[in-house]
Amino acid sequence: MTELDNAVAVVGLSLRAPGASDPETFLSQLSRGEVALPAARGERTGNGRLLSGQIDRFAEFDAELFGMAPAHAALTDPQHRVIAELVWEAMEDACLDTTRAGNRVGVFIGGGPDIYLHRNVLPDERTVRAHGTEQIMLGNSRDFLATALSYRLGFTGPSMTVQTACSTSLVAVHQAVRSLLTYECDVAIAGGITVFPVERPEHDGPEGGIYAPDGRCRSFTVGSRGTVPSSGAGIVVLRRSADLADGPGRARAHIVGSAVNNDGADRMGMTAPSPRGQAEVLREALEVSGLSPADIGYIEAHGTGTVLGDQVELAALAEVYGTGTAAPRCAIGTVKPNIGHTDSAAGVLGLIKTVLALQHDMLLPVASQPGDGPDADLGADRFFLPRAAATWSAEVPRRAAVSSFGFGGTNAHVIVAPADPVPEPAPAQDLRPPVAVLSAATPQALRDKAADLAGWLDGPGARAALPGVLGTLWHGRRQLAHRAAVALPTDPAAARERLREWLLETAKRADTPPAVADAPVAVLLPGQGIRLTGTAASAADDPRFGADLDRLSAAVLRAGGPDLRGFETWAADDLRLLDTAVVQPLLFVVGLAHLWRLERRGVRPATLLGHSVGELTAAAYAGVFGVEDAAAAVVRRGELMGRAPAGAMLAVPLDEEAARDLADGLPADVCGVNGPGTTVLGGDLDTVTELERRCAARGLTARRLETAHAFHSRAMEEAAARFGEFLATVPLSAPRLTVISNRTGAELSAEEATDPAYWAGQLRGTVRLADGVRTLLAGRPAAVVGIHGGRALTNPVRQTARLLGLAHPPGIIELLGNFGADESQAHEDALARLWAAGCPVDFDVPLVTSPVPLPRYPFAETRHWIEATPGALPHERPAAAAPARREPAPPQEPSAPAADSEEAGSDLATTITAIWQEAFGGEPLGPSDNFFTLGGTSLQAAQLLTVVNDTLLLGVALGDLYEHSDLGSFIRRAEELAAGRDDAELLRLLDEIEGVQ
Repeated sequence: MTELDNAVAVVGLSLRAPGASDPETFLSQLSRGEVALPAARGERTGNGRLLSGQIDRFAEFDAELFGMAPAHAALTDPQHRVIAELVWEAMEDACLDTTRAGNRVGVFIGGGPDIYLHRNVLPDERTVRAHGTEQIMLGNSRDFLATALSYRLGFTGPSMTVQTACSTSLVAVHQAVRSLLTYECDVAIAGGITVFPVERPEHDGPEGGIYAPDGRCRSFTVGSRGTVPSSGAGIVVLRRSADLADGPGRARAHIVGSAVNNDGADRMGMTAPSPRGQAEVLREALEVSGLSPADIGYIEAHGTGTVLGDQVELAALAEVYGTGTAAPRCAIGTVKPNIGHTDSAAGVLGLIKTVLALQHDMLLPVASQPGDGPDADLGADRFFLPRAAATWSAEVPRRAAVSSFGFGGTNAHVIVAPADPVPEPAPAQDLRPPVAVLSAATPQALRDKAADLAGWLDGPGARAALPGVLGTLWHGRRQLAHRAAVALPTDPAAARERLREWLLETAKRADTPPAVADAPVAVLLPGQGIRLTGTAASAADDPRFGADLDRLSAAVLRAGGPDLRGFETWAADDLRLLDTAVVQPLLFVVGLAHLWRLERRGVRPATLLGHSVGELTAAAYAGVFGVEDAAAAVVRRGELMGRAPAGAMLAVPLDEEAARDLADGLPADVCGVNGPGTTVLGGDLDTVTELERRCAARGLTARRLETAHAFHSRAMEEAAARFGEFLATVPLSAPRLTVISNRTGAELSAEEATDPAYWAGQLRGTVRLADGVRTLLAGRPAAVVGIHGGRALTNPVRQTARLLGLAHPPGIIELLGNFGADESQAHEDALARLWAAGCPVDFDVPLVTSPVPLPRYPFAETRHWIEATPGALPHERPAAAAPARREPAPPQEPSAPAADSEEAGSDLATTITAIWQEAFGGEPLGPSDNFFTLGGTSLQAAQLLTVVNDTLLLGVALGDLYEHSDLGSFIRRAEELAAGRDDAELLRLLDEIEGVQ
């Protein structure tokens, strides 16, 4: 058994402490011995009190990211909000997206006192009235600190609040370790937080108290007089060390042992420390780890700086770790002189410091400060206080321990071992172009994220390997609603430059609709007349795609069709590409192979619209034909149509009626209606030449299609008859997917699909693509994909969407790009756009064993705050003033109904709107805003109805709200109830009540 067999890896971390909001800044601050407390900056109050330590960003919160209404965010304790953002950062640091990995995530966290509840929320009568005490407690009680986080982030493992005063967060780490090693969860989040909800928190420092009278913490120094209270928070993400090979990410360090106990009654008082209790927890943690005291070279002590606390702790350390004259040296450190005592967060911040020290092979100093006395007697010859940062030398064992001791006697001790560097595996030989993805909760956050990453690539990330960057973006970030993605060139230098360009473009792009989960996709399949060269050039990059092409080509050959093997190498002027008997089977082979390829990558079309022979390809994919029968059908169809008399086809910029007028008197047919102003006419060669002359005379630009026949015209009647006879021998089934008919422009019915006469008529009749496109758009697909190069089929969709004035038109994508584009990159770029629309595309991105430290998520800077009521808690200054949040109009008091019913209805609507506005906050609400979409809960529903009914003297029931959950509908229901109310009786009852009073 090795040291790591029962170890737990620290795979991610995040923090907010005085002077630092990220691990890198924290490490830099500690390595310089910097003190981030107000006294070190010379800051003082004007009332003789002392300033406590404070963190950045406790009044701001990204409510939208966590699915909270603005009003809910404002009434929620900042400790709940800060911890949510820190968990988000820590999970990204760990390169974990547990929503896709399916991990059970446990949550073990604790928090400080609920000052915000009593100082800011409960004294605000309007907030209490609007939300009710139950909803308020959900956002403020420490009982819900862990469970609310699990709810917001979808964590399904054990979720519990841990509270043991100052040792809270290290006890939480111990509980998380136990939960992982007993397989209650796969990933554990542990930590703690304390936030004073004022910009400049103050405290007293009486002589002989636990707080230093000079506002400085001087742990393990002669003359130290106490600690300094501070806000602070820290989170670690933990996994079983043995599991690290099964997913992305790496270990920063390993926890190889931990223990928790209580001092019991063996002490002077409940709040006094016990050397025996502390020594016992140290021994137990060492025993669990299998290490000896001499194996430990650094101890991150609790080190509060109080005289009694430091003396008791040093005695316990000396008893356990100080024995043996031959033992190697051991450094003693503590983070409290740098940042103060962060109470519930103290233990985890000490652990984070230790993990960073081991990871960077650095002994971090105990901060020296003006006025320090000499170092205290540490109680053992092997102990020393490092006063300057130094490399971890061979004289000091590279194992560490962390202590945290709580008011009340609960002690925790953790043993930490370094993580060996994991070499990044050699990049896989993937011939596909790489893909970069970004996502965020809002369009602005997406722009900010792109701008931050572009700046990082030009700065700290200039030397970062691109596969690591792309792998971290794919595996280590949640896939949120607002997305952007791009395929990059395979050349590394060109890929890096394209990534930078794309990020800058994304940073400036306009708002786009959010992704739709499992976005419905419509696919367009072309007929003859499109470019076919290069449509399978990526077969070499995708062996399974190549195998599909071979399989389908073989089926065509077995059916007596042409030999299509190697068609991707045919020249553009190859005469075979003008032969209908070759082109139609080729379109079938390419189209069906691409459909299968899309499905393998996670895109299964919901709707198929094929043009001419493309409808047969669609029907084959939808199960109308078996593969062999479909191949035989397209071979037979191509042969029959190829034997038809020579002819031509002409696309004219006219609608169907005007096109018929143009062809008046000529033996021409309307072969296709492709768009609002595009019709295809066909006939013999002389007829089409005359049509061209007429167009020129009218100043119309017409285009002759690259065909040798007039398809879908009278010239195809014999071919249609013979094709119908052939299909009478072929088994046909109802389609399993929506296929849009060329003949009707509507959905292909089961009766049509299984009738050979339908397919015969489809060969002869007009292709009603324009009607089909309208049907397709009526299905509201999130994306429309043309399986072809160029825009022959996708432009009619664009034009129709514009004419219909769609508020949210689908993304329209050419799977093979424009003419001249690299097909492989165009294909991956199309998939990237489909992912951005919401499709579950699989890019098969290799796992990253060393995630790249990319810029953190750009949380919104929105201030969500209820101002403190003066006098609720004395001597505290509220958070710095910011632009006042918009307050809704106060609800009106009950009054006698107005005589004019229209005026009464207007007053009722205004009052209800104000009540809803106060309940949710944010931008002004409109009639279409929905109670549940806004984030309403059952608790909030009950409170909202209480306020509405009390204010307006109505009897709106819970069922009314559920049935009429839009604001406008709810107002109409309230108006109905008000109209049915007996106002005379109501006035009589009010008079009686007033008479009694």
